[in-house]
Amino acid sequence: MSKFRKSAPREVPGINTAALPDLVFTILFFFMLVTNMRTVPVMTQFEVPAILELQKLKEKSLIVYIMVGKEQQIQLNSDFVSLDEMPEHLQTFKKTIPTEDQGKMIAILKIDKDISMGVVQDIKENLRKAGILTVHYSAAKDRSNLLN
Repeated sequence: MSKFRKSAPREVPGINTAALPDLVFTILFFFMLVTNMRTVPVMTQFEVPAILELQKLKEKSLIVYIMVGKEQQIQLNSDFVSLDEMPEHLQTFKKTIPTEDQGKMIAILKIDKDISMGVVQDIKENLRKAGILTVHYSAAKDRSNLLN
């Protein structure tokens, strides 16, 4: 006495996959935008000093990476150099970029926390000789002192 009759069992309709390519490309573009590729391989071992305040660098072109390891190994971009060879390597790197952009070059120093300031001063002197006057120091944020 039911109003509705139960007929043959119904099949579940197939899933509509029309929007799937849009979803896949959206996820792909998201990962392309947020992924940061390392440009210079790190070949030295160093532990950066901790600080309380950091400023993130926005302009990533025209950058020279200088890393100083625990044994005072100096890595300039992808090459190991001594302090005496540094001005020549900097001049060679400077010649590879357009002349109008050479004044905008930035040196990023990633130096082990136990390296003496004399080595840092020598590196800064070599940068000054090469005409690279903007220097940024890479450091890790010290979260232990934030609550004090």
